[in-house]
Amino acid sequence: MAIKGSLRSGLVKGLIGASLAGFSVSAMAQSSPGWYFGIEGFYADTKDLDGAATIKLPDSTTVSPNTCVLPIELLGVNLEALGLCVLGNNQGTISEPGTVAQTTSSIALDGGFGGGASFGYLFDGGLRPELNLRYSENDLKSFRTGGFDGSSDGSLRAVRLMANIWYDLDFGNLAPYFGGGLGLQNTELKGFGTKADDDTMAFQAGAGVAYWFGNATALSLDYRYVSSEEPEFKTTDAATGIQTTRDGEYKAHNIGASLRYSFGGQFKDSDGDGVLDRKDKCPNTPQGVQVYSDGCPIDLDQDGVPDYLDKCPNTPPGAPVNADGCPFDSDGDGIPDHLDQCPGTPAGVKVDGKGCPLDSDGDGVPDYLDKCPETAAGAAVNAQGCDISDRDGDGIPDNLDKCPDSDPKIKVGPDGCPLDSDGDGIPDYLDECPHTPPGLKVLPNGCALVGDCRKPRAGEAVDAKGCALDQRFILRGVKFEFDSDKLTKPAELILNDVADTLAAYPDVTVEVQGHTDSLGTDAYNLGLSERRAIAVKRYLDGRGVNGNRLRPVGYGESAPIASDATPEGQEENRRVEFRVVGN
Repeated sequence: MAIKGSLRSGLVKGLIGASLAGFSVSAMAQSSPGWYFGIEGFYADTKDLDGAATIKLPDSTTVSPNTCVLPIELLGVNLEALGLCVLGNNQGTISEPGTVAQTTSSIALDGGFGGGASFGYLFDGGLRPELNLRYSENDLKSFRTGGFDGSSDGSLRAVRLMANIWYDLDFGNLAPYFGGGLGLQNTELKGFGTKADDDTMAFQAGAGVAYWFGNATALSLDYRYVSSEEPEFKTTDAATGIQTTRDGEYKAHNIGASLRYSFGGQFKDSDGDGVLDRKDKCPNTPQGVQVYSDGCPIDLDQDGVPDYLDKCPNTPPGAPVNADGCPFDSDGDGIPDHLDQCPGTPAGVKVDGKGCPLDSDGDGVPDYLDKCPETAAGAAVNAQGCDISDRDGDGIPDNLDKCPDSDPKIKVGPDGCPLDSDGDGIPDYLDECPHTPPGLKVLPNGCALVGDCRKPRAGEAVDAKGCALDQRFILRGVKFEFDSDKLTKPAELILNDVADTLAAYPDVTVEVQGHTDSLGTDAYNLGLSERRAIAVKRYLDGRGVNGNRLRPVGYGESAPIASDATPEGQEENRRVEFRVVGN
């Protein structure tokens, strides 16, 4: 069974491989599709049936020592030579029924002949599946069993029903083809005074060439290699009941000829245009129409409308056309679609040579929509064609925009300037306290030191109103020179405003916090942050703020508000904060 299973797998793979190979070339074929029937005859060169012979006593046999009940020669096997009957000694022979001998077997065959019939369908493109029934017979020539030669009258007959797939290539009257098939084979062995048969799977592969003579008839010559799973032939001697089983590989080379008749015909020219139906891609061309070699009407401008129907036979390549072969003009403006850059122009609108509505002042709004048809060149206009320049793109026209160069990503008020919802002078996009009560003096971040609501940062505790509980305020923009506690000029300007804010809250005490990024050692960063906090206190003290209200503290890198993995995060962490500690 393992041998048969392996062969079956190989046969399937072989057929699939042959099919895929056929697909790669089948596009060459142009044969007319249709059903066909064929008859065939062939010479069968069948290889020797090499295998094994097994001899088995019947279950009712009893053999005593020194007694020979078996003939010396049985079914071509010399039993004495195999030690099954030894007379004149005390060694004993067979005492129990069962298998008594197994040896090699080879049956030589003469060449034989066969015939068959097939029925199939030829698809457009060359694919040709069929059912094929074949019969062949070879006479027995000689046999060898267990090292002994002999002869026997008889024959080996094979009947196969195959499902084949062929691929035809078209070269006019010649059509080479190749392919293979799978099916069932009944193999019958006659000889040795009896006969036996077995059913097995079979595989074949081959190639040939067909010659078409007449409209529907082809003569083919081909070669086929046939192989089947090992058939087993079981025979039983009528006199002794001894059973002999022979098996062997079946392999044959078949060379033959066949006659095939195609019901669809191969050389018809139904429309009389001089191109055979099997090559005619347009088989219903009207009489008298000039055609190309593929049988389709001539279309000189290649617009898809044949010349005999084309009312515009010189249409430029690629231009879409109607059923008459004339270019489309979907909007009816007199400019064909393939030239019309504005194919959806409303009916009645005047257009230019490109098919687009006229725009006399060149502002991008066509005249039929333009309520200001004489806008100055280069001016920005609205959908009605009227001047509405807005160079910062904030939605406020320049003539009303007090901040005409604002960042378009920032929300602006009606005056075009960044929106300041609480009117504290700090625009919303910078304001950490966007709802400061009116009249309160605020820090540069938009927060008042007392009585305000700061938006919480990630992870901060909030009160019932959603305001940050911790009164900490980042003094954004307060920077120092590199690796120093010396304030930059922009930082001093910011601290001037901070001093004014502190003056508005004379009873508030704040902790001035210095923070650094993680670059450098912990000890160094801690010292640097302390020096910078003291520098801020000293500057504010010089601006009239009572130094007793300021408590400088350095935190080094211990309280980051952003990741130090990026330069942007490091910049965020290098900061100065105020924290209200008393009021």
